[in-house]
Amino acid sequence: MEKFDAIVIGSGAGGSVMAHQLSLKGLRVAVIEKGKRENPILFEHSEVEMFPQLYKNAGLQSSKDNALTIAQGCTVGGSTVINNAIWLRPDLDKILPEWEKAGATVPKNELIKIYGILEKALRVKPIDPQKANRGADIFMRGCQELGIPASYLDNNREECLCCGWCNYGCRYNRKTSMLVTFIPWAEKLGAQFLDECIDTQILTNGKRATGVQFYRQGSLQQIYADKIVVSCGAIGSSALLLQSGIALGGRVGRGFHMLGGVFVTAETMETINGYDGIGLTCYAKASEDYVIESYFAPPVVFSISVGGFFRTHFERMMNYCKYADAGVMIATDPTGVITLDKKGNAVIDIKYTDTDLSRLKEGIKTLSKIFFRGGAVKVLPSSFNIIEFGSENDLNSIDTLVKRPEDLTIGSAHPQGGNAMCEDSRKGVVGLDFRVHGYDNIFVADTSVFPTNIRANCQATAMAMSYYAASFVAAS
Repeated sequence: MEKFDAIVIGSGAGGSVMAHQLSLKGLRVAVIEKGKRENPILFEHSEVEMFPQLYKNAGLQSSKDNALTIAQGCTVGGSTVINNAIWLRPDLDKILPEWEKAGATVPKNELIKIYGILEKALRVKPIDPQKANRGADIFMRGCQELGIPASYLDNNREECLCCGWCNYGCRYNRKTSMLVTFIPWAEKLGAQFLDECIDTQILTNGKRATGVQFYRQGSLQQIYADKIVVSCGAIGSSALLLQSGIALGGRVGRGFHMLGGVFVTAETMETINGYDGIGLTCYAKASEDYVIESYFAPPVVFSISVGGFFRTHFERMMNYCKYADAGVMIATDPTGVITLDKKGNAVIDIKYTDTDLSRLKEGIKTLSKIFFRGGAVKVLPSSFNIIEFGSENDLNSIDTLVKRPEDLTIGSAHPQGGNAMCEDSRKGVVGLDFRVHGYDNIFVADTSVFPTNIRANCQATAMAMSYYAASFVAAS
C-alpha cells in the first residue's frame, strides 16, 4: 500500500503550486492528473493537432444547451500550458469586499505578498510592444482617440520568440507555464506526478478521506494519504467531488460563474499580419461592466470566430492578413450549476441573463468604436447571423440584431465558482481554511472556490489562492 502525506488532484495553476509548496514544507506529495504529460519539443504549430492533444474534450467543452464554449487545458500543467501567459491581478479593493459579503474573508496584504513572490518566480513583466502583433497598434490608437485608459498586459514569458502559438503549447519553453516551472521544481523536492489517471474518486471513511482511486494504464489503482487537495479547476473539481459522493446537500457545483464573451474583428486597409507576434497583448479599462482585451488567433480558431457562411466566410478569410482582433467579456452572476450525467460526465448548466447580454452588447459597441477610431473600415462581431458595422453610426443596430445569447458566438477561458468559499457551513462548500465543510482532511484550492467573479484572467489569482491555501493544508 503506497502512502503519501498529501495527494493533489489536478496539475494546473492551483495543483502545481500546491504540490510545490507542500513539498517545500517537507511533505511527501503525489499529484494525480487526467491529461497526458507532453514533451514541449513535440508541440506542433497546428490547431488541428493540438486541440485534441491538450484541451479538455478536444476544445469542444460546452454548456448544457451548447450556447457557450468553455476552453480548458487537459494535460500535465493544465490550462497554463495552453493559455496566453497573461498575468493580471484583479482589483482586490473591489473583489475582496464582495467575497467578504459572501462569507469568504481573504487577507488582502497576504495575497499581494504572494502575487509578488509568484511574479518573481515566473519572471512576470510587461509585454514588450515590439513583440505584440500589429493589431495592438490599432487597438491602442483607438483607445487613445476615445480617451479610454489602456495598457500592455503583464505576462509570464522569458525571451519570447513571438510565434503566436501560445494557445497550443510553447514548443520553445519561453512561456513559464507549470510544465516548465513549478512541476519540475516540485519533482526535485520529491513530488510524484502521475498522468493519464481517469475515473478518479476520493476514498472516504465517514468524514475522513483515506486516499484516491483511479484507472491508469488499464488497471484500477489506489493510493493513500493523510490529506487530499482537489485542484481540478472550476467544473472539474465539482465533478470530482460529486463523483466521490460529496454533495453537501446540493451545494457542490452550485454558484458556478465565468468571465466570457465574444471576439470582435476589425477589417483595415493595410496588411497587418496579426498572426505574427504575441496574440493577447492589451487591456482597455473602459467600464466596470465588461473587460476588453486585444487578441489574435491562428487561422482555424479565427475562422470560427469571424462568422459568415459560404462565400461571405470565404471572402472574410481571404482578408485574414488585414484584420485586428479583440474580445469583450462580462462576468456572469454565480447562478450556474455543475451536475453529472448518467455516465458521470460534468454537465454545465449556465445561461447568459438579459442583463448579461445587455452588458455584452454595450461592450461590443465600445470595442467597435475603439477599432473605428483606430482606423478600421469595417467591424465584425462574432455572431451566428452575419453582422457587419460599416461605421460608428451602425452600432446601435446590434440591439435589434442580437436578441438572445445564441445570436452571438460566446465562449470563455475563465470559468470560476461551483465550490464557493464561505465561513458558514450551511451556505458554502469550503471554509476559510479551504477545507470542505464536514470533512476532516479534504481541501479545494482552485478557481472553483471563488464566490464571485474576479473580472480578470484567472491564472494569477488561481496560483495565489493555492499558495495561500497550502499553509492551511500543511498545518492540518
